[in-house]
Amino acid sequence: MSRGVDIRTEEFEDVTVFDRPMLFTCLRCDRSTLPKGMFLYEVRHDDDQQGIPCEIADHILVNHWGTLITNKPIALNSGQIGERPYRLINEETDWNYEGTTTTLTEYMQRCPPQREREYVR
Repeated sequence: MSRGVDIRTEEFEDVTVFDRPMLFTCLRCDRSTLPKGMFLYEVRHDDDQQGIPCEIADHILVNHWGTLITNKPIALNSGQIGERPYRLINEETDWNYEGTTTTLTEYMQRCPPQREREYVR
């Protein structure tokens, strides 16, 4: 059973999410290939299947839209007790496709992993 693509060999779309540069792919990624200091989140799309990213979480099972890679952790909200942490996205204000592609190595040169745990708010 495949765990997803090798992050080190994938080419990603450049996106800006919550005003921070990040990497995006519509594929599931193998977390074991994520370099130390980088963070991986999965994105859920809308229930109407319009291709609108609407939620970020550690793992998305239903309506998986893709995977985000970032050099800073994203602050996730938790709802009721026992509910998994997540963060809602407003596609119009929180998410922008830049129209370019980048490898993880190129991204890490531009946006090195953070030594201190500073969250994307």
